[in-house]
Amino acid sequence: MSVKVKICGITKIEDAHFLEEAAADFAGFVFHPNSSRHLSYEQAGLIEKELHPSIKKVALAVDPDDHLIENMIEAIAPDYIQLHGAESPERCSMLKQRFNCGIIKALGIGSAAHLEAAKTFDSCADFILLDALPRPDGPQGGTGHRFDWSLLTDYDGSLPWFLAGGLTPDNVHEAVQATGATYVDVSSGVERQAGEKDREKISRFIQAARLEK
Repeated sequence: MSVKVKICGITKIEDAHFLEEAAADFAGFVFHPNSSRHLSYEQAGLIEKELHPSIKKVALAVDPDDHLIENMIEAIAPDYIQLHGAESPERCSMLKQRFNCGIIKALGIGSAAHLEAAKTFDSCADFILLDALPRPDGPQGGTGHRFDWSLLTDYDGSLPWFLAGGLTPDNVHEAVQATGATYVDVSSGVERQAGEKDREKISRFIQAARLEK
């Protein structure tokens, strides 16, 4: 299976075109005011209209209430909602049922215990996204930090999972080979600066992720 790539934190209409040119599989729209990649609903809607229909849309939020999710759905009709906060398995299950939308649950990984806890979402999410642990006062995701990939050696969760955290065009091939990841997620690793995606880096990242051994 070819590695699937999610480019998270797109902020401009031209980003939608970059993703189509590079044949990305998922596009992440961030709805979180503390992020440099935060979008208004109007901005997100304009970008979404330019996105190729083959690219799955992911709406990212941190501990969203139902009203926020309703607004995200109205803005971009996402294929998946990515939950990047302290959402419980019960909350994920309720949102999946109420909004009839796929769920990606993002989790910070710093130990084998965190991976074991990830399995509690196996019955209520569609994907798990394994990211570096955020700093206590830092942003959720998009930090450019990676976790210890060797922790994944014995991971046996039943859901498909994204590898995230500190991936770049220069290390994503190594990461895929080391972990066996079939889905990868990147944000800051394909940017010129926070919130500004780089066309060449996106292309290089996707090509490297899909390199054969």
